[in-house]
Amino acid sequence: MKKLLFSLILLLVPVTVFAIEGTVNLNCSPTSAFPGDAINCTIAGDVSDGSVTDFSGTVTLSDNLEFVSGAASEGWTGTSDKGIFSLKTSKSASDSFEIASFNIKLKSDATTNGTVTLKTTKFGDIKNVADQTKNINLSTSTNEVDTSNGTLDQEDTSGDVKNPDTGSNIPFIIIGSCSLGAIIVYEVVTRKKKLHKI
Repeated sequence: MKKLLFSLILLLVPVTVFAIEGTVNLNCSPTSAFPGDAINCTIAGDVSDGSVTDFSGTVTLSDNLEFVSGAASEGWTGTSDKGIFSLKTSKSASDSFEIASFNIKLKSDATTNGTVTLKTTKFGDIKNVADQTKNINLSTSTNEVDTSNGTLDQEDTSGDVKNPDTGSNIPFIIIGSCSLGAIIVYEVVTRKKKLHKI
């Protein structure tokens, strides 16, 4: 009877299953580039309470960006070309780790900012991994600087350039020198006249 009662209690106690949690992150550098410039991006994972052994995802680029090359990170193998990644690792990956990297570039005729989007289709047993999007700002002038809101501002270079104070006393020195020279010449001439009269 005690065994039966104990078995019933075990059946009524809910079994807690700990779900693996994790995210996939996308980072690109630099975030501002000129047309034709190369940009390096990395795909990294972050897993808590478990581990993963595989990753699949697709990188989508805006029309003014083009894919150059892709490579699996150390310990990962599989397809990593043309923005399509299907990778596996022989050792279970946990905590924070790099999965892959890829190179893109702004097209030479780019006239607007670009967008890089990573859609993860499989990341171990983790469900509903959020898409990642990064903006690549188009630089058109060496005077452009990044602002805190992610836009580009043009530095004001239209103002008049003022002469520095150095050398501002030169006109007074010239006038003084000329006056002194005139006085000396006058004194010499008048002395000669006085000597001549004697």
